[in-house]
Amino acid sequence: MNWKPSIKNTKSPSYSSPTSSTGPIRRSVSCPRSISILTMQSQAAEQRPFSAKAPLQIQRASSVNRSHSLNRSPSSARVSQTPSLSESLMQQKTKEQEVALTKETLLMINDMRMKFPGKTDEESELIIEDIMDNWKYHKTKVASYWLVKLDSVKQRKVLDIVKTSVRAVLQHVWKAPDIENLHLYRLFNRVFNRLLWSHGQGLWNCFCNSGSSWETIFSKSTEVVTPEQLQCCQQIVQLCKHCLLVVYKYSSDSRGSPTGISPYLDDTRYTFQYSLPNL
Repeated sequence: MNWKPSIKNTKSPSYSSPTSSTGPIRRSVSCPRSISILTMQSQAAEQRPFSAKAPLQIQRASSVNRSHSLNRSPSSARVSQTPSLSESLMQQKTKEQEVALTKETLLMINDMRMKFPGKTDEESELIIEDIMDNWKYHKTKVASYWLVKLDSVKQRKVLDIVKTSVRAVLQHVWKAPDIENLHLYRLFNRVFNRLLWSHGQGLWNCFCNSGSSWETIFSKSTEVVTPEQLQCCQQIVQLCKHCLLVVYKYSSDSRGSPTGISPYLDDTRYTFQYSLPNL
């Protein structure tokens, strides 16, 4: 029994050794607090840079977006401007071509000559000049023939001689499948209709002091007419005047009276014609 306590005494130091290490044990007991504090601090430290980085990333993203938007805006503007630029170039090219073709049409119309049946071009020109030189003698007869003897159908047939020849010129120069859609042809039609206005009074005015009264159809309109187009229309009027004088002279020579022209106007395309140069 004495030995057993001794054994206990011997064990006590071994037990005291753990007790002697109570300091570290207490520190280990207090370790959760320190760990919790440290973990909170580390989490706070980790949260601070993350929260600080987030706005920076957002700011960088927004700045990148701004740079992209700034870089895209000129390119998008160039893309949006490209069609309008090409269209303007095409329109400019089309206008230049139209002006060139109109000038070529004017040259060919100026070379057209009214052909008197059975006469050469030179003889036909002499007949027209003779009528104009003796206009005081022929004026009343031409007026009676055009304004009184011919009805609206026959008046139109006289101008159709010019219209058919001019149409052939346009087809030769413009190479267009539909001549009716040409702006120049529509202008010519307006001139022809104006010359037939008031039962042919429009054409008769061209022999009087008010010879340019037909030009009011363009001055009163918003439609733009170029100088070349106006010159073409002026030459059309001159051709119609010559055509009327030749038809009048032919009727007078054939029947001895201007009234004798009526049967011949039924087929004016083969009786009267304009000589077309280089067609």
